[in-house]
Amino acid sequence: MYKYAINEIAELAHQLTISPTRLRISQLEGIERLLGMVQAEGSYPYELVCFHVTGYAPKNQEPRPTMVGRKLIPDLVTMAEHISRKAALPVTALTKEHKSQEELAEQLNVSGKTIRRWRNRGLMGVRVVFDDGVNRQVFLADTIKRFCEQNEDLVRRGSSFKQLSAAEKEGFVTRARALLSVRRMKLHVVARQISAETGRAVETVRYTLRRYDEANPENALFTNGGLPIVSERHRAIWLCRQAGESVEQIAGAYQCSTDDIEQVLREMEVRSLKQDRINYIYSDEFAAPSADEMILGPEPDAEEATERTARIPKDLPPYLRSLYDIPLLSREQERDLFRRYNYLKHKAATLLETIDECEVTAEQLSGLRRLLSDAEEIKNRIIPANLRLVVSIAKRHISGKAANFFEVVSDGNLSLMRAVENFDYSRGNKFSTYASWAVMKNYARTIPEGHYHYARYVTGQEELLDAAADYRAAPESSERNQGVREVLAAGLAALTDRERTIVTEHYGLFGRSAAQTLEQLGNRFGVTKERIRQIEKRAMGKLQAALSPSVMDLLTE
Repeated sequence: MYKYAINEIAELAHQLTISPTRLRISQLEGIERLLGMVQAEGSYPYELVCFHVTGYAPKNQEPRPTMVGRKLIPDLVTMAEHISRKAALPVTALTKEHKSQEELAEQLNVSGKTIRRWRNRGLMGVRVVFDDGVNRQVFLADTIKRFCEQNEDLVRRGSSFKQLSAAEKEGFVTRARALLSVRRMKLHVVARQISAETGRAVETVRYTLRRYDEANPENALFTNGGLPIVSERHRAIWLCRQAGESVEQIAGAYQCSTDDIEQVLREMEVRSLKQDRINYIYSDEFAAPSADEMILGPEPDAEEATERTARIPKDLPPYLRSLYDIPLLSREQERDLFRRYNYLKHKAATLLETIDECEVTAEQLSGLRRLLSDAEEIKNRIIPANLRLVVSIAKRHISGKAANFFEVVSDGNLSLMRAVENFDYSRGNKFSTYASWAVMKNYARTIPEGHYHYARYVTGQEELLDAAADYRAAPESSERNQGVREVLAAGLAALTDRERTIVTEHYGLFGRSAAQTLEQLGNRFGVTKERIRQIEKRAMGKLQAALSPSVMDLLTE
């Protein structure tokens, strides 16, 4: 299958393949004459091309766009090979001297690969059938002479090229490693610099370094995307920063400047963002010239919000009652927030694409962080306004011994957060409809799994649960209560300090203080309520693995 860059040439080639075979030699001669005229920077009308190849100018046809020389040249070479192969011309049909690819490579002192690469520069080959029945490519003497005259410097450089020695290849690798030790650079930048120093082609250097990386993955210099490999030093610096160490502390440990550490951290942060990708729902509105003014302008008036006074269910725990104090969003507010949220992430993703990991500046990263932070703030406004929706759905899906209301609500909150990420506001639907579907779909999968897990692995616990109920109903059983406290304390010891504090304070354990709401705990730790909820869910998972179901029931009721 032959590929063409210009549709008109592809159509002409097809027409020539179904023309009489006796015309094929004259058509090939016409293509060769045309290649002698066309310049890469010129523009040529279709009528001129058609006339030189066929001897006829098209009549009564609509004007066609002109064709650029740099695309026309390789298409003409492709057409010559295409129509000659289709015609199955015998080698005896050629009346002029010709050479095979091997013979031409030997004559010009170049490799066969170089001959194939020169096709895009206008070296036209013709396919003919030899006496043994094999179809081979040959190059006419007129074509060889014309190409050498048009590309004198190219042919001279090709003939002076010699194969890389093992020492030269090793030198490329050594030099690339030295350059990377001074400054982080992408593969194409390193290849250009080594090319300038050695006089070798940039592609030759790049190919050599690629082959080295493939053969030595444990000592590779670059990733498949051309980025410098993340060293153990870079990875360790990033982990130290993630653990909360300051830039000054890291710089002191690695005996380097804070600027060096900050550059490493910027590169690692951008790499992480590009690997994880910034996902959002695109809208044509984002491409408007005045998108910033239209989307990020003033928000709808707060008076337009739908203020509903919902009845708070009596059986709700205290930490869920506060959800009913958050006003719901009006349809206009909801659409505005989702549009802002996705547009900010679109701007962040667009900016991220333009950032070079190895050359990222503090200003670029600051702008990227600001966009993502603004988007996260909007998300944290959408989620609380819809959390009571999760509670109402959860109440309809719990039953029996497997029903841990707190766990079901937390699982629904995760579905709600994913729904915020995937909701397409431009379709005109209400978010509550989409979120309800997402949460119920999740419950349809997870709650039956919970029932199965309970029936399969938590058998024979009825007596313990009854005993646990007795513990709560009989305060005089101090010895039993003390046993529960000891078991609970042992489980809490497996948590981090922050997780232990959140669980203890939220449930008012051990009589130390009254139970605190998620909002109160969030204010205490300087994070959002949703972040406290996530930490609490993780802590409860650890406790579930460490404690018996009876003790967990005591904690969550």
